[in-house]
Amino acid sequence: MNAKERVLTTLNQEEPDRVPIHTSVIDSKDVLKGYNVSEEEAGRISQGSSVEALRKASKLPGWRKLVKKFVNSQATAEKNGKAVVELYKKIGIDLLVIPVCLYPIGKSAGFGVNKPGLNVPNYSNYSDEYGRIFHLYNDEKSGLSLVNYIGGMFDSETGDLEEIMAKYDKWAKLDPNIKSRFFTYEEAVKVSEQKDVYVVPGLGAFLEVVWQTFGFENYVKLLFEHPDFIDRVTKDREEFTRELLEILVEKYNIEAAWVWDDQAYGTGPFLSPRQFKRLIYPRLKNLVSYCHQNGVKVMLHTCGNINKILSEIIDTGIDGLNPLQPTANMNPFQIKRDYGDKVTIIGNVDTIHLLAKGTPEEVEEYTKKLIIHCAPGGGLIVASGHSINPAVSYDNYRAMIDTVYKCGNYPIATDK
Repeated sequence: MNAKERVLTTLNQEEPDRVPIHTSVIDSKDVLKGYNVSEEEAGRISQGSSVEALRKASKLPGWRKLVKKFVNSQATAEKNGKAVVELYKKIGIDLLVIPVCLYPIGKSAGFGVNKPGLNVPNYSNYSDEYGRIFHLYNDEKSGLSLVNYIGGMFDSETGDLEEIMAKYDKWAKLDPNIKSRFFTYEEAVKVSEQKDVYVVPGLGAFLEVVWQTFGFENYVKLLFEHPDFIDRVTKDREEFTRELLEILVEKYNIEAAWVWDDQAYGTGPFLSPRQFKRLIYPRLKNLVSYCHQNGVKVMLHTCGNINKILSEIIDTGIDGLNPLQPTANMNPFQIKRDYGDKVTIIGNVDTIHLLAKGTPEEVEEYTKKLIIHCAPGGGLIVASGHSINPAVSYDNYRAMIDTVYKCGNYPIATDK
């Protein structure tokens, strides 16, 4: 089988030739160095861009427009897409997700923004098209430029909800037809045809990209004091996501899509089960239904402890669930027992303790256990429990990958 066949077979709850492998973002210099990735390539593969380059650019007149144009140019996007596909092929990964949203594109988004009370130079910040503010910084441990979410464009220093709602109404409507949003995805798909990596588009959804534009405290206040407003914003995001999917189905003939929508903290859901059932569940169910009607599998990424809403999430009909974080008490073995015929498990190899602090032998032992108990019958894609952070070593990461190639061939040998 090729990578695409392997992933789709697994999502169909059938046994492929081998357990597929997925990795999200790689922010570990040791991992990248282990795979002989140059510093330039590392900058394209990691989440951030060069903070020093932004500092220098900020001295130029009109630098915000210049940086935005460069970051979203076709040439930059194509280089990024090519670099990440080639790395993932080198590693031996089957499934690669490339976003078609979440970029600093559109009329309102861009570079050089700041958040009240944040003592950092504004050149190191940007807002994406949703209105979420991110801070770029040089990470001393990894030697890479990384990025952190720091707040929303619709926040208010005084916490005035009327001011916050007015800011949202002034933000430019999200445009699914911006050509540059598809540049990296198009190049990655083109390169992947020769490299045998299955590239799927990644989209935002209905909760994470909403609360992060306001800040969580403001979001909760609005949810209870102005529920109609939150309903409207959530509906706006639902319509945008649907419009993006329609483009992907009609123009790119996709067969699978990845949806990012974190639903929980490490201890439990952001929303009560009742609020989740009202705000998120019907929208996710409609999205999955549209995708299935058009022959598209849906994989949902949601960090945190989602146990209280897990049955509802499964009931939406999603085909894959990621990342099932061990540090959030997500148990893939129990989920496999309870829902193994309904959803494919994607993830769960812990990045905080095991991949970052364990030994290659411990990584191999756990990955083997995951394969033996969750792979028979299909329905398992091995992946880390989150992004590959700077503390993850090459030896440990390589142990996870090698174990899949050694123990993940079907039929699964359960006596290993």
